[in-house]
Amino acid sequence: MNRFERVIQILDEAIGGPTASIGAHGTFWRGLTRDEFVTQQVFDQTLIVVGRGGDSNLVKALRGEFPFGSNTGTPGAIFRRMPAGRPPVPADQIAFIERWIDDGCPEDALSSGLALTWRATNAPMANQSEGKRYDDIWFVTPDLGWGVNSDGKILRTTDGGTVWDQQFHDPSTYFRCLGFASKTRGWAGTLSEPARLLETYDGATWRPVTNLPDGGPKMICGLTVVNESVLYAAGTNYPYPFSDNPPPAMMKTGDGGRTWTALDMRPYASLLVDTYFMTSEKGWVVGGKADPTIAAGPDGRANIKPVVLFTEDGGQTWTNRVADLQDVFLFGEWGWKIQFLDERIGFVSLENFSEGAILKTIDGGNRWTRIKINDPQHNANLEGIGFVDENRGWVGGWGTPAFVGGQSSATNNGGQSWTNADEIGKFINRFRFLGTPAKVGYAAGATVYKYSDQPVPAPPPMAVSPEATTSLLESDTTTDNGQVRIPLTVPDHSSHVVVNIWERFGRHVGQILDESNPAAGCRTLVWNPAGRSGSFIVRVTVDDNSESQIISVAPQ
Repeated sequence: MNRFERVIQILDEAIGGPTASIGAHGTFWRGLTRDEFVTQQVFDQTLIVVGRGGDSNLVKALRGEFPFGSNTGTPGAIFRRMPAGRPPVPADQIAFIERWIDDGCPEDALSSGLALTWRATNAPMANQSEGKRYDDIWFVTPDLGWGVNSDGKILRTTDGGTVWDQQFHDPSTYFRCLGFASKTRGWAGTLSEPARLLETYDGATWRPVTNLPDGGPKMICGLTVVNESVLYAAGTNYPYPFSDNPPPAMMKTGDGGRTWTALDMRPYASLLVDTYFMTSEKGWVVGGKADPTIAAGPDGRANIKPVVLFTEDGGQTWTNRVADLQDVFLFGEWGWKIQFLDERIGFVSLENFSEGAILKTIDGGNRWTRIKINDPQHNANLEGIGFVDENRGWVGGWGTPAFVGGQSSATNNGGQSWTNADEIGKFINRFRFLGTPAKVGYAAGATVYKYSDQPVPAPPPMAVSPEATTSLLESDTTTDNGQVRIPLTVPDHSSHVVVNIWERFGRHVGQILDESNPAAGCRTLVWNPAGRSGSFIVRVTVDDNSESQIISVAPQ
């Protein structure tokens, strides 16, 4: 079977098989050659735009995108989603057709490598409430990897995401980033003092790094592990010198962590997030810099524009490689994640609450271009970015300024056009791929997602205590007279309950409950935000079970 034949098979399967029929447009795909199929029109609509799957009516009809979807609620749609009256075609099959069109509609042999698609792994937190996510993942092989999540946990899988084992849990820690040099040597960065950095020597047990330098980042947002000797860390995402925010800084080690050097980044940036080094001396860090002539706004971000800083001497000197784009950038925008495919092709996601955008380079970072994310859902608040080649990639993030939605977007033409891609996963903060070209990939979001040609097997059955399945947080958080009422449930036989609150980017606001031998049952906890407003992350921990949720506080 070739790829064109597989497309026909998918369309037949969508209506019940190769002998089934369907009304209205009929089985327009049957009995056609490849050339006849790609020039076909249905209801006077061109079916396929060769080389542009996302713009092709066949793909739009299967997804129910405008002008299709009048039967599924798409605003302004004039045609029904295909197939009408039947279950939608699975997302991975639509992605297969889209990729086939992107590749020019060839009649080449069907290969499992061409069926790579995104699926959720069995990592905890899938399909949970908004506000819970994995901030980072790292895989040293296609099967062996780790993830850190918003419940203060480090988890590991040894079978590509089928089973995950919890290795570490601290209800007071907010994890942000991960990096490994080998199957046993790794580090995890946090936004929490005093344990800003944790390390493992065996890939299983974790301990705080206690010899970090004065002047290093107070919160560690990004890590690059060059090898077992060389590591770089960057932070923080809180703009300096606004309020009491700590200054932007980096730190590095050249001897595997026995000694560290702090790098003062105040001359170059006001905030720093992610870093990427290709050698021990040559690398990048992304973030933003404030314009002191512009008002900082209520959170210090209104006068920020992106910086993409490059060094060739291990951080002694830095050059902003996007200095020429200052007239293009919007205020209130900064770099979040950086990815390089090779020595030429690189990408940076831009965090911006009002408009989604990325940066792209095709000459090794000498020149960058700002590209808007123009998908139909108007994705913004971007964080994660991942490309498998120069043309095909994805972005994700929190969604709206209130951290709602967590939309994802996809491009097949290097960013010229984008489509909604929420089916790949939501709230994505990091993509990572293995192999050139990519043979497998992972994304950290509401759960850990896997890019593969094979489904993720169901986990083996295991005994689960009733306490572990009890929802700790209810969704009906309310605000009354400036106080936030947080309903929670303490399971029977619990020994300890702790409630912490973080600001939306991970700064610890406070611990509002620490109780031993708590009474079981439902209760409502009252928190006084003391004039604060915006989005916050509340985490309830009962014994070794944690649950997090986004709460919104309106200005008073």
